[in-house]
Amino acid sequence: MPRSLLEPEPDRLTVLYDGDCSFCSLSVDALRLLDRDGRLEFVPLQHAAHHPERASLAAVARRYPLEESIHTRRSDGRVSAGGQAVLEILEALPVGWLFRPWAVIPGFSAVLDAAYRAVAGRRGKISRVIAKLGGPGPTCDLQHGPATWSG
Repeated sequence: MPRSLLEPEPDRLTVLYDGDCSFCSLSVDALRLLDRDGRLEFVPLQHAAHHPERASLAAVARRYPLEESIHTRRSDGRVSAGGQAVLEILEALPVGWLFRPWAVIPGFSAVLDAAYRAVAGRRGKISRVIAKLGGPGPTCDLQHGPATWSG
């Protein structure tokens, strides 16, 4: 049976982000520029649960607390959040091999999650500054938290 044209390529990483957050949207815009190989697919979390063509995204939206942090979904179904998701996004970029050694350093995952929480905890403030400077979108008031799941 042929793979659906609506499903992502096997080596693509789906990134679920807050489409209502100006900081998140600007981050996605920057990642799109860096993603020269087209390995990242960006889907606002607000659309994931109601994505009729992608049942796999609707399942992720039902199962995981997308509003708490950025999430990634690999084509094999693995879902990551927070700092681990950021690392997966960076690894998918053309210079991603530079980030692989960091992932195996003991304790690095905890440091990355702490850094993610520090930035994510200030998304609302960062978004308000962006909005005052004439940036896109409203502010972000979502909560955050690290996690990694299989499924």
